[in-house]
Amino acid sequence: MSRILMLLMALTLAGPAFAQDESAGESAEAAGEAAETGETTTEMDDATATSAERALEGDLAKFWGSRRKVKVVQKRLFEKDGRLEFTPYGGVVPNDDFIVYVPVGARLGYHFSEAFTVEGSFAYAIEQQTDLRTFLEEEKILKRADIQEIVKMYYNVNLLWSPIYGKISLLGLKLSHFETYVGMGVGLFHTKEIPADNPTGNDANKLGANTVFGFRWFITDMFNVRTDYRQYFFEKFKGGVSIPVELTLGVGVTI
Repeated sequence: MSRILMLLMALTLAGPAFAQDESAGESAEAAGEAAETGETTTEMDDATATSAERALEGDLAKFWGSRRKVKVVQKRLFEKDGRLEFTPYGGVVPNDDFIVYVPVGARLGYHFSEAFTVEGSFAYAIEQQTDLRTFLEEEKILKRADIQEIVKMYYNVNLLWSPIYGKISLLGLKLSHFETYVGMGVGLFHTKEIPADNPTGNDANKLGANTVFGFRWFITDMFNVRTDYRQYFFEKFKGGVSIPVELTLGVGVTI
């Protein structure tokens, strides 16, 4: 009898141990299946994330992506380094009360880098009288307009610096490349001085200086259009400083 009781107690204690082994085996099998199928905790979390959480993650990804973006300066489409440029041009010098000059000339420059250019120029100034001068002389208000000096031609050498190169869209039809340049230089002005006792005038040569601001609009690798504003300075007849302003339009040929 006592043997039967001991056998029943052994069977009772063995039951939980078998259950634990069975449960551990099931857990191991489940872990193995998860490893085989590649399921991870992150994927489970993503599956259970709300739409608001997923939208937030997307916005954060866009934000940090834009922060990490590498900005690249594109290579110039039209290069000038080591090339010559010839520019015939015409323009107007409008800031004289009695005379408007129409300069016609040419420039020759050498681009010793993309940023810097040395350039020589020559212009012949065509003289045209203003409406004010015509009115005063025709109405006999003045016998002769008080013109003391006339510019005949001028020569200049300039150093130009091109700090900005870019492109713009023209009416959404064409992409135009351009650059801006500034500079300064020295030159020689050939003028005719007209003293009161000599109406025919005397020739004179005068040293001068100038500043430049301009745009170069590229058409092709060889051709461009140039628009320039140039402020000149030279000594006036009878003292003072003459400050003619030149506005020009030219066609550059780069070779």
